[in-house]
Amino acid sequence: MVQMKEITAAVVEKTVELGRMLLNFGLVKRVTQHEDGVTYESDSTHTVMLGVMACAFAKEYVPDLDLGKVAQFALVHDLVEVYAGDTNTFGKIEHNPDKEEREREALARIKTEFDSVYPWLGDTITEYEQLASREARYIKVFDKILPKVTHLLNAGSAVRAQGQTKEMASAFIGAQIEKLAHSYATDQSEAMTLLKEMHAEFERKVFP
Repeated sequence: MVQMKEITAAVVEKTVELGRMLLNFGLVKRVTQHEDGVTYESDSTHTVMLGVMACAFAKEYVPDLDLGKVAQFALVHDLVEVYAGDTNTFGKIEHNPDKEEREREALARIKTEFDSVYPWLGDTITEYEQLASREARYIKVFDKILPKVTHLLNAGSAVRAQGQTKEMASAFIGAQIEKLAHSYATDQSEAMTLLKEMHAEFERKVFP
């Protein structure tokens, strides 16, 4: 039997601090919108959507993936945004060093604040960002599918609010798919197929 670690006052304190951080994470707004085309999606809503959808899809279409790892990476994939903020990348395919620097600083802060009691947080974020496992790469690809879901549900209101035309949006998504296919998505054929189908549905329904 594994001996239980002592639950100290420091654990209680860090648990409360973690709760505060996660509540603040739920206040981070994305540029994507709910079905009403008015309410902005929060990072928390996005995270839950990714975790549920990615696990459900993997169970049926990529059954050799470790669902526990898939769920863990989904939970932490955007957690740095609690300090770094969300960065709108729609229509922008180029490298963004400012975003990367802010997210590096955010991860360092999370590790400083929680490694003493909850090192799983920083360790799992780091493992996800290294993209060394198929599960991490799978979540990275599946994350690109979710904006298409919200765009379809709100008839492209967020896309139009950013001044995107059909040609601009299609060119960006096409370039995004091409970039993924030649980088971390080389072994993610199932998720990439879904991404392409979502792109086609986006073009049919949002910009008929």
